Amino acid sequence: MSGIFGFVHLDGRPASRNSLQAMADQMANWGPDGINLIYSGCAAFGHALLVVTHESRFEKTPYCDTKNGILLTAAARLDNRDVLCDAFGVSLAERPSTSDGRLVLQAYRKWGAESCKKLFGDWSFAAWHIKEQRLFLARDHLGNTGLYYYFKPPLLVFASNSETVLAHPEVPRELDELRLAKKLGFDIQGRDWSQTYWKDICCLPSAHNITIAGTNEKIENYWRLEGAPTIHFGSDSEYLEGFLEHFRRAVCVRLNSTRPIGTQLSAGLDSSAVTALAARELQKNSQPFVACTSVPLHPAEKLFPNRLTDEWPLAHKVAEFYDNIEHILIRADDITPLAAIERSLNITHMPQHAAVNMTWIISLFENARRRNLGVMLTGQLGNGGVSWSGGRDYIFNLFARNQWQKGLGALTAWKKHQGCSWFQALKIQLLRPMLYPLWSAYQQLLLSSPQNDFPVSFISEDFIRRLGMEKTIKVRNPFLGHAKQMDPLTERFLTIIRNGTMVGPLWQAFGAFYNMEVRDPTADVRLIEYCMGVPVEQDTFNGGERMLIRRAMAGIVPDAVRWNTLRGKQAADIIFRLIDQRADVDRQIARFGSIPAINKYISVVAIKHIWNTLCSVSSPRTSSVAVQAFLQVMNVGYFLDAISKKTWGTNH
Repeated sequence: MSGIFGFVHLDGRPASRNSLQAMADQMANWGPDGINLIYSGCAAFGHALLVVTHESRFEKTPYCDTKNGILLTAAARLDNRDVLCDAFGVSLAERPSTSDGRLVLQAYRKWGAESCKKLFGDWSFAAWHIKEQRLFLARDHLGNTGLYYYFKPPLLVFASNSETVLAHPEVPRELDELRLAKKLGFDIQGRDWSQTYWKDICCLPSAHNITIAGTNEKIENYWRLEGAPTIHFGSDSEYLEGFLEHFRRAVCVRLNSTRPIGTQLSAGLDSSAVTALAARELQKNSQPFVACTSVPLHPAEKLFPNRLTDEWPLAHKVAEFYDNIEHILIRADDITPLAAIERSLNITHMPQHAAVNMTWIISLFENARRRNLGVMLTGQLGNGGVSWSGGRDYIFNLFARNQWQKGLGALTAWKKHQGCSWFQALKIQLLRPMLYPLWSAYQQLLLSSPQNDFPVSFISEDFIRRLGMEKTIKVRNPFLGHAKQMDPLTERFLTIIRNGTMVGPLWQAFGAFYNMEVRDPTADVRLIEYCMGVPVEQDTFNGGERMLIRRAMAGIVPDAVRWNTLRGKQAADIIFRLIDQRADVDRQIARFGSIPAINKYISVVAIKHIWNTLCSVSSPRTSSVAVQAFLQVMNVGYFLDAISKKTWGTNH
C-alpha cells in the first residue's frame, strides 16, 4: 500500500530539503503513482502513493490544514468510509472522489487522538501541530501496516519502513546486538514488540499511538482485545447469523480495487472461507478471481503422516465451487530457498520469522505481479479469531479452574465427537497437558546430551562473552520450539496480537515491493471483537473444534474442506529443495566462514554441522524443526553480510 515518511526538528531548526529527498529516494518503490513532499518550518512530510482503491486516485496527502495548524500525512485504506462520510457531512456525490487520507485528516481534526478508535482498516498517519510543536503518530488496530520512528531529541524521524528512517542523514545505522542475540536464541524474558534490529529505531506496535513534544514522549495502547464486549443471543442460529454478517462485511470492504484481485488459498478453513466469500461477492458483477495455492515439488507425506503436505486437492475443491475462480498452483521452482531468503531481505530489510516459507511466498507474489493483481487476500489472523479452536488445553483448564461440571460436560462431548474411549479421552485431554512440563524438561535434557546430533546454539562464543552474559543468561536450544503451556485466553491473545504485530509490517513491505495491497479480512477489528465476545461453547460446539466457522460455512465452503481436521504443512518439502541445491548451500556456508561480520555473531562451524546432519537425518519431527532453525540462522547470516557491505537491494 502507500507509505508515509518525514521528520521534525523539535528545536525549531528549519527542515532540510536534502534530508527529505534522501528519504523520498528510499521510498521510490512505494510510490509508483507519485511522491509528494511538503515543508512547514521545522517539519517535512512525504507520501508515496500506490493507487489501488478507486478513491486513492484522488489522494493529495500530505495535507496542510492552515486553519487548525496541522500538517498531516496518511497511508490509509478505510473500511468504514460511509460512516465517516456521514459524520463529516460528505455528500453522496462527493464520496467517490473523497480519498481515505482526507477522511483521516477530518477524523483527526474532529476527534484528535480518539480518532484512532474510530478508523477501521489498514492505516497509519503522522500529524504535526505547528503552534504547539507536537507530533502525533498512530497505527491501526491489527492491519497490514508498519510505522517506524527514531527519536533522539531534538530530531524525530518516521516512515513506513526502517530503511527510510535510516536514509535520513542524521540517523545512525547501528546494529542492536541485544535484538540480534534474541533472534539467535538468547532466552531473554519478555518481548518488546517495538524493538527492531537498529539501535534507537522503534516499530510502533499495532493499536498504539505516540505523542512527542520537546524531549517527552507518551505511548498509548488505544485498543485491547480484552475490551471486546460479551455477546449473548438466545439461539445458536443467531450466533451463526451474526458471525456471517460480520465476516461477509469484512471481506466485501476489502474488495475495493481498480485492478484484478487474488487470494492466498490453502486447504485451511480461514483462507477457504475468505476465498469463498470473496468469490460469491465478485460473482455478482461477473468479476474474475485468482486463487494461488502453494504445492510441493517433492512428496513429503512420509515425513509428516498426520499433516496435509499437498494442499492442492482440497484447495481445488473450493476453486471448483465457484466458476469465477481461476486456480493456479505455485510450485516455486523458479527460486531456491537461499535465493528466496536473499530476496526477502531486499524487500523487508530484516530477518523474517518464517524463513522456511519465503520460497513459495516470493514465487506467489512474482506470479501475482505478472498478472497485474492489485489486491492479495489472506486469512493470516484466522486461528485466533474466526476459527478459534477453544484452546489447546481448553478442557484441562476447565478442571484446573475447578469448573468440574463444565469440564466433565466438555470432556464427554469431545469423547462422543471423536468416537474414542474414556481412557483415550482422559489420556489426551487431561494426562497429556498435566505431563507436558515434564516432557519439555526431558526434551531439553535429550537435546543437550553429548550424543545429540544437533548443536545447542548457533551463537558464537565470542559474541556471548562480549555481551558479558555467559553466566547470567541462558541460550535457548533452537530445536525445542516455542510451545509453552498457557491458559486458552492468553493463548488466544498471543495468537492474534503476535501474528498481527509480526505480519503487518511484513505484508505491507511485500505489497509495496510488488505494487499491490495485502488485505486480511480475518484481521478486521469488528469481526475479531465479535468472535472474542461469542461464548467459547460456540467454537467447541458438540465437542468439536473451530465449530463456529465450520457450521457457518455450510453451503459456502465444500464439506470436504469444512470438516477436514488435518492441518496443512507449508513448505513440507523444504529439506528436499535444499538438498537439490546442496552444492550451492555448501558454497554459501563456506563463504559465510570467510566473512568477519558473520563470524562475529554466528558459529559457522555449528551451521556446517547441522547442514551435514540434515543431509543424512531421517527423524521427521527433528528434521522439520532443524530445517527451520537452519534457515533462520542462514537468514541472519545473509542479513549481517548485507549490512556489512551496505548493499540492500531495491530493484524489482
